[in-house]
Amino acid sequence: MEKNVLRVVFHVSNLEQIARMQNNVNNLFKEDASAVISVVINGEAVTRFTKGNDTKLNPKATYYLCHNSLMANQISTDDLLEGTVVTPSGVYRLALLQNEGYHYIKV
Repeated sequence: MEKNVLRVVFHVSNLEQIARMQNNVNNLFKEDASAVISVVINGEAVTRFTKGNDTKLNPKATYYLCHNSLMANQISTDDLLEGTVVTPSGVYRLALLQNEGYHYIKV
C-alpha cells in the first residue's frame, strides 16, 4: 500500500511568528523527511525575507512571498532572499494549496 505524502502549508504574517515557523518546518522534516512543506508569508513578515536579514530558509521547503505585501512594504523583488517565490496574492496561494490537499497551519 502506497504511503500518502504529507503536505503542509504554514501561514506567517507577523514578525514574531518567523522563528516559530522555522522551528516547526525543521521539526516536521525531522519527523517526516518526505513531507512537502510550503510557507506562505504575507503582511509585515515579508520584511524579514530580504537580503541582509538573518532569516534562514530550509532548502526542502517552498517559501511564497505575497506580492501585495511586498508592494505595501515598498520591497523590490531584487531585494528578496534567494530561494523565495513571489506569488501575486498570499491568501489566494493559501486557498490554492488547501484546495490541493495541503494541511493549513497558522503559526
